[in-house]
Amino acid sequence: MANLEQPAVLSSAFPIDYRKKRTVGSVLRTMARLGRRNKLGAFGVVLVVVILGVAIFSPIVQRYGDTQRFETANPDFNPTANPLDIAANPEKQLGSPTILTRYADPFTGDHWLGTDQFGRDIYARIVVGARLAVIIGIGASLIAVVAGTVVGIISGYFGGKLDLMLQRFVDSIQAFPGLVLLMLIVSIMDEPNLALTVAALGFLGFASSVRIVRSAVLSVSQMSYVEAARSYGARDVRIMARHVLPNIVAPVLVIFSISIGLYILAEASLSFLGLGPQDKTTWGKMVNAGRQAVDVHPWESVFSGAAITLTVLAFNLAGDALRDELDPRLRGR
Repeated sequence: MANLEQPAVLSSAFPIDYRKKRTVGSVLRTMARLGRRNKLGAFGVVLVVVILGVAIFSPIVQRYGDTQRFETANPDFNPTANPLDIAANPEKQLGSPTILTRYADPFTGDHWLGTDQFGRDIYARIVVGARLAVIIGIGASLIAVVAGTVVGIISGYFGGKLDLMLQRFVDSIQAFPGLVLLMLIVSIMDEPNLALTVAALGFLGFASSVRIVRSAVLSVSQMSYVEAARSYGARDVRIMARHVLPNIVAPVLVIFSISIGLYILAEASLSFLGLGPQDKTTWGKMVNAGRQAVDVHPWESVFSGAAITLTVLAFNLAGDALRDELDPRLRGR
């Protein structure tokens, strides 16, 4: 009877037996074997590691400040120019000894990805945007998954009227179109900031997390070890923490990993519409800014859009690989 209070974890759902002490070499061999079995997943994991590395070490790799404006000598500068001539030729800026390095071509030594209309380095802005995207994606996913896990466990475990009320609340959230609800939450604030954006995205994904966790809890709560714990006299909180939660870790991890890319894409959509963090450099704002000059200098939109695409693809592939490895029915398919 003493073993009834031990958490009954479904160890068969995990490809690595964490109960044994493993050396670094064995872990690397296991990871290599998993990579050979799921090449797309391994590619996604590598991309995720690169993106996280860029985000963490962005102050080192960004080269320039994201708001730094570059200037060059003005070949048309004329210190003796007539004010009427200066007003008649504003594009030449005859009275200024320097001009902004606007729309510089990419793949040069000074500016690897070129500059935008304000003379700012596009590479530096993309690196800074990567840090913000990772913060928003992971932060919003943490809020949605943690809150959704708590509510989903309570709803699925207790059932009855409590489950009914909680699920009707979830239904009311899901009744609104996601982007419309997100725009409504953000637009009611005077000036959207980073914390508000993360909280709004987390609230938007809360309902989906509750649904998935609740369905897993409904299955786990009917297992024999849960019934045995109840008969032994264990309290509900202890059963949920020691027996239910460890057995729904796999879907929770999958929700968390896949949701990161979705929140990054949602934030880019908000920033593109002008509702993202106003004082931050984001990929969505870069796509929107580059769109205004796409006919003469498309590089800002191209590179920032490619960053969004690769990041979302990386987290989706990594999340799919994690799901395949944690689910014995999908492993090695």
